[in-house]
Amino acid sequence: MKRPSFSVSVTTASQLHDGIDRLLPLLRADGTYALAARALAAAAASLRPPSTLLSNRVLHLLSSHPATLPDALALLSSVPSPDVCSYNTLVAALARSPRGLASARALFDRMPRRDHFSWSAIVSAHARHGQPRAALAFYRRMLREPEGAGADNEFTASSALAAATAARCVRSGRELHCHVIRRGIDADAVVWSALADMYAKCGRVEDARSNGQPEEALCYFNMFLRSGLRPDHVMFVGALSACAHAGLVDKGLEIFHSIKDEYGIDHTADHYACVIDLLSRSGQFELAEEMINKMAVKPNKFLWASLLGGCRIHKNVRLARWAAEALFEIEPENPATYVTLANIYASVGLFDEVENVRKIMESKGITKMPASSWIEVGKRVHVFLVGDKSHPRAKEIYALLKKMYVKMREEGYVADISFVLHDVEEEQKEQDIGYHSERLAVAFGIIATPGDAPIKVFKNLRICGDCHATIKFISRIVQREIIVRDSNRFHHFKNGICSCRDYW
Repeated sequence: MKRPSFSVSVTTASQLHDGIDRLLPLLRADGTYALAARALAAAAASLRPPSTLLSNRVLHLLSSHPATLPDALALLSSVPSPDVCSYNTLVAALARSPRGLASARALFDRMPRRDHFSWSAIVSAHARHGQPRAALAFYRRMLREPEGAGADNEFTASSALAAATAARCVRSGRELHCHVIRRGIDADAVVWSALADMYAKCGRVEDARSNGQPEEALCYFNMFLRSGLRPDHVMFVGALSACAHAGLVDKGLEIFHSIKDEYGIDHTADHYACVIDLLSRSGQFELAEEMINKMAVKPNKFLWASLLGGCRIHKNVRLARWAAEALFEIEPENPATYVTLANIYASVGLFDEVENVRKIMESKGITKMPASSWIEVGKRVHVFLVGDKSHPRAKEIYALLKKMYVKMREEGYVADISFVLHDVEEEQKEQDIGYHSERLAVAFGIIATPGDAPIKVFKNLRICGDCHATIKFISRIVQREIIVRDSNRFHHFKNGICSCRDYW
């Protein structure tokens, strides 16, 4: 494809504004237009009298691509009278990347005045880049500062709720819930959605109402439709997701087709991702493949990850390779794709392919994220790794698990060692899988919490099938409610049954 040309020949403010409008989409897509952007910036700097509005537009242009972001920072220091918009542009641009977060924070602290865009940008950036507790700290700081009152709205509140969700901190989430009620913004659709997501992901079944109870979620969805209100594309994502988690293929397809046929809403990539999740979980790969090939929009990473997840369940190697290749293009440094593909190969005995995946990861410097699980007991978070013996009560934890395994085998439990990646002896595989981090956290919860209290464990990765089966057994043996939130969804174990119905 021929690269669009762009020439710089401007002498008036009007011509500069027009040039910025034309160059902005080109620079966003291609950093080689950096020279043209710098030329426009130089032309703007030569105009007299200086204009803050024009300077802000140039800042917006230069901050739209990493190649010219340093030029934007240099320009900010030379703007005669930078306003809050000038700073907001740079804070948001720096915060797009995890590497720029510290610089964004430093610039934010230097701002002479801040508005709700400033606070929302800094709160959401920390939540987005894996620093949810810092995000909550910024939100609390905003509420303390005199200027923060005007910034406390549905946008900053939803960002703070997302941070509480990421931190799995239901206490902070409840505080935020009370706060938004007092502020009168709890009815806002964005805040309402963030609240539901927070309660669901923090394992509060009764608060979330629908998470883990997909039929009830669909019941509320149908009640909404009967009320005469018009659903938006986000609400359809929730309904389709509920169908995927419940395995309701026909209902999910019915809802998917109604989006366009009945409501005139164009299908989004997220709608397709939910349906591919539904079809691949249920093993309907032929229909899933046909739908992907006929999609009206470009498949996103969530769709390919859903397909790969379904291939993991049903051991579909051919489509797993297809999904993995697409994900390698979208996010080549995400270790989850490599690990999932390697697990699929291992589950069907293709250990040469497993080794090939490992070699590719090594050549690219990609390392697998260590699995970890954590549980909060007595206002302290206890973190466990696989085979971890560093905890002060490790002997009690391991003794309890050994006791559980004896009782489980008496009840018919047989370890599913297909979830162990290594090509080693069967007995060693069973030992490897027996002390995954979530099992250690659950065992600690049993010995460290009152017998009538639910045990809430969080895991940074997807729970493996054998651990899922094991915790079902344990919940029945010890007669405790056990809630495990993994990277994919929440599992509520009670009397040997999981809320996901073994469908995740």
